[in-house]
Amino acid sequence: GNHRWDTQQLLVQVDTTMDIFDATHPNCQALFIFDQSSFCLHCFPLLPLFMASGLRCVGRDTIIPCTNPMISMHGKPQKMTNENGEAKGLQAVLEECGFDMKGMHAKCTPICPFENDRCCMAHLLSRQDDFVNQISMLEAAIINRGHLCLFLPKFHYELNPIEMYWGYAKYRYHKVFKATFAEAKQTTIQSLDACPVETIQRFINWSWHFMSAYHLGLTGKAAEWAVRKQKSHCSVAQHAMLAIDSILN
Repeated sequence: GNHRWDTQQLLVQVDTTMDIFDATHPNCQALFIFDQSSFCLHCFPLLPLFMASGLRCVGRDTIIPCTNPMISMHGKPQKMTNENGEAKGLQAVLEECGFDMKGMHAKCTPICPFENDRCCMAHLLSRQDDFVNQISMLEAAIINRGHLCLFLPKFHYELNPIEMYWGYAKYRYHKVFKATFAEAKQTTIQSLDACPVETIQRFINWSWHFMSAYHLGLTGKAAEWAVRKQKSHCSVAQHAMLAIDSILN
């Protein structure tokens, strides 16, 4: 059979996790955090990317938003399937919204250019309000159980404590000799379980410090310096900003 990790397996795992949380922490609300690499085929903000890859993913029928550049299309209903019940492609969906698709390719490779709204069909569709405002099946399942869901930014490891946790586990994993595949699987579980809660909290604080630095307008080496300088604080203080300004100027 096909043992690839898919959306349904993810939903079942999260549902089981919520059962465990509700049993061990009654009357409490959980915050589930996912990075953008988590496999969720029907995460609707990412649906255009899957459509561009040739996968026929069926999205929800929608209403063309009033932010659409074609005023004549505002408020009109749009189906995501054709008369045969098959999912429409990117080009068909965008042309129905009034966009001219001549000369535009389906998806940029490897990634879309920075600050470009019309580089490819997938990116253009992902910027439309009716797609942006749809939540994924994963988020809907969590919210319906009374819990919270957060997706971390992609390609910014310093804002992603999950990446730090994986790095910790990988470091411990490579320290152990594994002679068989069974030992490798067991070591993986042990490495993931070995990270103390206090260390995970430090990873989250580290990410929070970078968020604070970026919010103040720091980037690159300046942000790294400020985070190291203020590691004992809840956020990057204003006097650290003044110190950076005196160094640069």
